[in-house]
Amino acid sequence: MKIKREYTIGALVIAGILLLIFGLNYLKGLDLLARRNVFHVVYKDVSGITSASPVYHNGYKVGQVIGIEMLEDGTNRIAVTFQMNERRLRLTDDTQVQIFSADLLGARALKVIPGSSTVLAVAGDTLMGHSELTLTDAVGQEIDPLKRKLEAILANADSLLTAMQRVLSDSTVGDIDASFSSIRMTLDNLNSTSRRLDALIATEGATIHAVLENMRRVTDNLDSYHASLSSTFANLDTLSGDLASNRTRQMLADLAETSTRLKGIMNGLEQGEGSLGALLKNDTLYANLQDASKELDLLLEDLRLNPNRYVQLSLFGKKDKLPKLTDADVKRIKQALEEDKRKKP
Repeated sequence: MKIKREYTIGALVIAGILLLIFGLNYLKGLDLLARRNVFHVVYKDVSGITSASPVYHNGYKVGQVIGIEMLEDGTNRIAVTFQMNERRLRLTDDTQVQIFSADLLGARALKVIPGSSTVLAVAGDTLMGHSELTLTDAVGQEIDPLKRKLEAILANADSLLTAMQRVLSDSTVGDIDASFSSIRMTLDNLNSTSRRLDALIATEGATIHAVLENMRRVTDNLDSYHASLSSTFANLDTLSGDLASNRTRQMLADLAETSTRLKGIMNGLEQGEGSLGALLKNDTLYANLQDASKELDLLLEDLRLNPNRYVQLSLFGKKDKLPKLTDADVKRIKQALEEDKRKKP
């Protein structure tokens, strides 16, 4: 039985299509005849990953991405499916698959990071995945702080320039020139003073040397009398200790008590207490003494004028005649009696 030409052409077309699919996958690195060790990883962002992106382990290609699709759970996450072609690499259930930059041109690929678990992952499992920053993102993260700092520096520079413009006005420039002139005059005065000081030192050099020599001698003398000064200070320390002893404190307490008593006595005398206080505060005794003094004067005067009233002397047995008072004596006695009457109440 002869095969119809149409069946032959159909078979050739199907064989060509299969050969084309096999060739394209072979060129992509997929082996359709090998066992398909397929795993899944879920990411939030798969920028740079395509259906032909390679999978590496320590720089060695171990697989290839074969599919990318968005999950239907509403989380907007993206599932990446890749095929492991390296049978000798055993993936554990805690293996991580990281998206990283494969070169400086920004090409992205997957990198397998095996875990430490002893449980092996089974084909079809979903592994943990995370993304590494792209070169552009990393540079952007480094440049953003520099950009903010540069903006702050430019703002400060603008403020500085504005302030400088205000400072460098005509009036301010005149003030600055005047200040520099004053500084120059001050420096000239300092220079003149320095020259005068040098001349003074040159002139009085011998005197200064003599003063320094005397100071050295005084220092030597103090050093020679160091032992005596130490002994003096020790004696002062001993004297301070004696003054701080109980006997000294008792003496000071007695002295304070005596001072208090003496103050009380003086206060009593001021208030007229006691005989001495009455004598100090009452002038009656003074008045009595004054009256007695005057009466004594009259008595002595009377004794002078009339001695026969007090002493009787008779040589021949008859009384002497009383002497007569002069007018001056009578007048003086009368004045004394009147003055005495006026003073008495």
